[in-house]
Amino acid sequence: MNTKRAILVLMLLAGGVLAAGLLYRGAGGEAGGGDAAATGATGGGTVREDAPEAEGFVSAAKAAVKKDGVPVRPTPAAGKNGDNARAREDYLNATFRPLASQGVEVALAQVRALPDAASRDMAMMALLGEWSGLTVTELAQRGDVGRFGVAGALALQLMNSGQLTPQQAAAMANEFLTGDQRVGVLARAAEKLAATDATAALAMGEGLTDWQQFRFLSRFVSGWATADPNAAREWAMQFPDARTRARLVGRVLAEQVKTDPVAAAQTFAQMPPDDPEVRRRTARQIASEWAADDTLAAMQWSDSLTDQADRDSARQGVRNAAPVGIGARLSPGNDGLPVLDSIVPGSPASASGQLRSGDRVVAVADANGAWVNSRNRPLGDVVRLIQGEPNTRVTLQVQSADGSAPRVVTLGREQIIFRPGN
Repeated sequence: MNTKRAILVLMLLAGGVLAAGLLYRGAGGEAGGGDAAATGATGGGTVREDAPEAEGFVSAAKAAVKKDGVPVRPTPAAGKNGDNARAREDYLNATFRPLASQGVEVALAQVRALPDAASRDMAMMALLGEWSGLTVTELAQRGDVGRFGVAGALALQLMNSGQLTPQQAAAMANEFLTGDQRVGVLARAAEKLAATDATAALAMGEGLTDWQQFRFLSRFVSGWATADPNAAREWAMQFPDARTRARLVGRVLAEQVKTDPVAAAQTFAQMPPDDPEVRRRTARQIASEWAADDTLAAMQWSDSLTDQADRDSARQGVRNAAPVGIGARLSPGNDGLPVLDSIVPGSPASASGQLRSGDRVVAVADANGAWVNSRNRPLGDVVRLIQGEPNTRVTLQVQSADGSAPRVVTLGREQIIFRPGN
């Protein structure tokens, strides 16, 4: 056995989501031809050492796929060791990619008919690429296969695209997944369903305990809060465990503040004191969301909090959304220099008339007056140099978008104020 085929056999035995991704060669419609073997990314779906030879596997798979009159793709030649994995990969990709056009119900029925879990994973990976329109690399970057397994990623893709109901996605999780992958899919299905049927959504998590239960309930109550924050909050306030109760109420307020920051701020006073860290995090989030729309109102609310830790957290939230600075938003530029995306109306940058959208920040003077080059420097570092204390000044070297020579601009720092409607 040569080295390459030895590696193939080891990968066949090891399984895992990464190998499943390598097997499937993009979303362009061609068969696989990869150098890795099949994997078992679904719960309990690992490749056995006695994985069938190509000829035996293809015969079993053809018998399954012939059901309901689904056409069978040409059978690749049988082989030994790594070749049987190649044959299986080629066959499943060639069969299931076009099978996706016949609809979810037909395709998943054929997945269930396959003779082993590893083959089902490969078939679902082919369907996932076909239905999402993403390549293996893009799917890996999105991370769903790693977090939820192939079956979980496929269930979420179909649910989010409207091809499966949340109940059907949960059923897929219960059928193909175990452990945290199963809980992750159930939680997202419950989050989506809770806005319209909280009772049915909550029932999806029956039997979960400890950390898995909390993970599920956090998603569930967040989804419920998007539609009925008052009902979700009342339910969360009745939860028997004090720490979980505090965290669930915090999740409700984190959703409510996105649409009604005033109501979320008023409700914060009723938040259980059982978990100070959750209270501080919630105060910071409320203040940050609110300050981005109405900075003065958020500042007034922050200053009204009686607990010092809550007040400090809320003030930090205000500064995160509406910092003390010059009122110019930066983004990374193609040449390594930060670019002024936009200028806040009424800010020092706007009032001075010296800066325009598209200008590039070449350098910023530090506290000692020394120039700090901005090129290829992390954007956060440049932002922190520009921000500072109220009523202080900052000096920049700025270059116009036309590439003219940099000019020096000195501006005062002020608390940035966002007003409703701006």
